[in-house]
Amino acid sequence: MTRLGFVQADPIRSPARAQDLILRHRVKGYRAGDLERSYPELGLEECYLFAYGFLSKELWRVIHPKTNERLTSAQKKALELIEQHGPMHPKELEIHVGKERVRNYWGGFSRTAKFTMEELHDRGALRIARRDKGIRIYETAEGFEQTLSNEERFKEIAVAALKAMGPTTRRFLLSELSHFGNLAKNAGMRRKCLQELIGAGRVRVDLVDEVEYISLDGQNGRRRKSDGVRILAPFDPIVRDRTRFEHLWGWTYRFEAYTPKAKRKLGYYAMPVLWREQIIGWANASVEDSRLKVDFGYNTKRPDERKYQEATELEVARLAKFLGLKESDWEASI
Repeated sequence: MTRLGFVQADPIRSPARAQDLILRHRVKGYRAGDLERSYPELGLEECYLFAYGFLSKELWRVIHPKTNERLTSAQKKALELIEQHGPMHPKELEIHVGKERVRNYWGGFSRTAKFTMEELHDRGALRIARRDKGIRIYETAEGFEQTLSNEERFKEIAVAALKAMGPTTRRFLLSELSHFGNLAKNAGMRRKCLQELIGAGRVRVDLVDEVEYISLDGQNGRRRKSDGVRILAPFDPIVRDRTRFEHLWGWTYRFEAYTPKAKRKLGYYAMPVLWREQIIGWANASVEDSRLKVDFGYNTKRPDERKYQEATELEVARLAKFLGLKESDWEASI
């Protein structure tokens, strides 16, 4: 977490949540759910950077508070109850405030208690103490004095995003951070902040095949070659910038979990497959009757090298072990 700075989270588990799939390639011996189990002792926070995920308390303090608007009466009541009773599950708050429903951010409906907790968390008044079977348990957040200006805060957020994503396009970075309008109120201000980071030498600019990439100075380290296969999360930092993906690997990857089944081309939760230095296709994985099943698809054609077959079988066995299965409890259509 110190090296990455941020790990994106996602509730879909197919075959595991995004945060676990991202960390399994970066933490020796990692198992699905380790981050959630260890979270209370790690000094981390759950928060929105360029997406929702896990980050350091130091970065959380830069991001919050997100607003100085007054609390509503419902928010005040919820906050007082949580201050009084301590860490609280949304259903516990329902006992005090009722089970009424309210329209949420996505056009559907949520319980008022749950929605109010989410609003308080979004503005930094609550934090996630832990999770109970994936459900957020909220507690009051620490108070602190914000010493950075809004522009300074936006610059630190941009640096943190680059640390997590690696070299990326300017347009992608600025669009991903456009929701920080409370710190940099328009596109012109966001561009100005980024240019000042470049001018100060904290961010570098490189031109590759006439495509401009920005990254942290000194971030582009020594290349490591590998004959291995890696099945990546759809939100892995390696693949998240789709413009960079298409530039480097020459084909279009799409996340289709929210695409109607009849229109999917890759699959519900197709995970990019990295072979050596190329992303050559995707894999769909599921666990049925305590057995991992993986189906592979390819952008052009399957590598016919024996090493690829062996490396893929080894990666599927590692994926099974990560999921808590025996390394032999799998079958794959390679």
